[in-house]
Amino acid sequence: MDAINTIFDSLEIQGVNTKQEFLYGYFFYDASKSKLEKLKQTLIEQTYSVVEIKKNGNVFALRAEKIEQHTRESIFAAKQNLTKLAERFGVSYDGFDMGDSDPTKPLISNDNFHNFMNTRNEDELFQLGVKLYDFEIYDKAEIVFRECLKKNINPDTVSYKLGNILSRRGAIEEGIKYLEEATKLNPNFLDAWFNLGAICYDNDLFEASIKYYQEADKLHPNDEDIIYGIAAAQFALRQFDQSLKNCKRALEINKKNENAKNLLKMLKNK
Repeated sequence: MDAINTIFDSLEIQGVNTKQEFLYGYFFYDASKSKLEKLKQTLIEQTYSVVEIKKNGNVFALRAEKIEQHTRESIFAAKQNLTKLAERFGVSYDGFDMGDSDPTKPLISNDNFHNFMNTRNEDELFQLGVKLYDFEIYDKAEIVFRECLKKNINPDTVSYKLGNILSRRGAIEEGIKYLEEATKLNPNFLDAWFNLGAICYDNDLFEASIKYYQEADKLHPNDEDIIYGIAAAQFALRQFDQSLKNCKRALEINKKNENAKNLLKMLKNK
């Protein structure tokens, strides 16, 4: 039920009415194609459409479809029934997906999402963005957060989350810009300073990485991850004495810090 709840929740926060009919796809697999062929006949008898049986690595995969209306509980019951059916044929049931009942249409169109988003008041709009972000539905979260910024809704938090989204997508320069905006709006935004340090380090911007990590260090002294971040960036810049100092500092806080232990070994070889 946890997986099912996650799927339904993720659709509902995008404005989808999960009580309507959908095209449900059901998946089965086995190393034996002949077993799946036998299962196929039974599924067809039960009014499923068998879309294909195809080779997928070392196994064969069968996809069956049916337009149905389900609740969370009824799709869980269907999962149990299909698992038992798969066991009868000596194959494995491998879950389901959901699509629009018209297979030519996307399950969530941009127009429908924008219409849904525009029904939210300011607080609801921000909470929608946070939920989408937490569900890692980053494309929709970005749309919502950009709208929040237009309306000046929680601009420090929104800039922070938008910066993280853009950085994950590889839009590093723009991501850094929004993270920096978060720190301008809230100079005590520790997570923003830390993420700036990490993102710059990952993109070989080592001097900037040190600067941002040091700002985080001022806000939260004696944090082993922040101090290690400084040490790692200093090592990359061949500032070995400073790196050694901070590496030892991180290990004084936590002698089991594996990253710092590995860095110390490298420093001893310099």
